[in-house]
Amino acid sequence: MKVIENRALKDEEKMEIQEIQLKEAKHIAEEADRKYEEVARKLVIVEAELERTEERAELNEGKCAELEEELKTVTNNLKSLEAQAEKVGVLLLLS
Repeated sequence: MKVIENRALKDEEKMEIQEIQLKEAKHIAEEADRKYEEVARKLVIVEAELERTEERAELNEGKCAELEEELKTVTNNLKSLEAQAEKVGVLLLLS
């Protein structure tokens, strides 16, 4: 009878330990779920920011191309004006 009681006591202690371990495991799982949800929420925000940044970059690249084209035009106009000024200067020297 004593053996059965000792066995029952050991089983009860083992069960109590397992219940504590189960509670700890549930707590860890809940904490992991909470952290996952937080990271998932942050990911959505970062992806939205990335999309907006890519759109702005695309717009800025277009604006940059426009400005480069305008710079070429202004440079060509300046060269033309310099050539005309040079001709006028030569004509003034000749007169």
